[in-house]
Amino acid sequence: MLLMAFVALGVSAQDNMEAFRHLSVGAEIGLHGLGVELALPVQKHLVLKAGYNWAPSGDLVNTDIEIDTEDLKEAQEQYDALLHFQNKFEDVAVINAGLQMGLTNFKAMINWYPFATGRFYLAGGFYYTPDKNQDDPFIRISGNTTENDWAALQELRQKTGNDDYDIALSIGDEKYPVVEKDGRGYMQADFRMDPLKYYVGMGLGRCVPNKTVGLQLELGAMIYHNSVLYCQDKEVGSVMDAAEGLGNDAKEILEYVDKYPIYPQLTLRLSFRLF
Repeated sequence: MLLMAFVALGVSAQDNMEAFRHLSVGAEIGLHGLGVELALPVQKHLVLKAGYNWAPSGDLVNTDIEIDTEDLKEAQEQYDALLHFQNKFEDVAVINAGLQMGLTNFKAMINWYPFATGRFYLAGGFYYTPDKNQDDPFIRISGNTTENDWAALQELRQKTGNDDYDIALSIGDEKYPVVEKDGRGYMQADFRMDPLKYYVGMGLGRCVPNKTVGLQLELGAMIYHNSVLYCQDKEVGSVMDAAEGLGNDAKEILEYVDKYPIYPQLTLRLSFRLF
């Protein structure tokens, strides 16, 4: 029904695109963040596009990650009579973490207008993110320990002379110790994917407006593959195991993107005809 509505609206307007004779610039906002693009007609029915997308930073979900500190508390109690610790561990250490989603991408697309006199189009192409998303992963979960827990760990290490004590996140059979950052313990987990992602979609509106300004609405999906979860820059074997220690909202997001390698997109784009 949605496709029929798009087509019905699409055949109602004229389009005067001429190959390699026009150029437009577009500004967009959508589920993928913000973006800019250039559009160039290469044939009556085809338009080539190139652009760049980025997502503003900010936590989408906040979650508390609980870490068992029973061994550290027992060590403190064992030495306490002799060393008199001032900072004491609780039974469970808490890392308050934020979950961020978004990708910075270059993109190359082609729009096909099945009706030369219409606004309806089908879109396809790819997104590309350099360096395997190490600085800009699809999902990042990061946070800090409390000041008390980090102070207790530092005191335990200093007074016992044992640097092997750690506050560590357990995922499956592996442990991922927190590291020091800004005077507290810091944990970071990144959900990364291959740099190349594919895109399919459909929309309404001209890439190159008949007049100066035009509006487009586009519905599509980015398809990714070879996704891997890293914690403290070490590969994690099971995303599902890692998700178990998160709050419900963060857990559902991580499990979904691992199980379904499709990121839906809804985009509103404002296009300006340059010539």
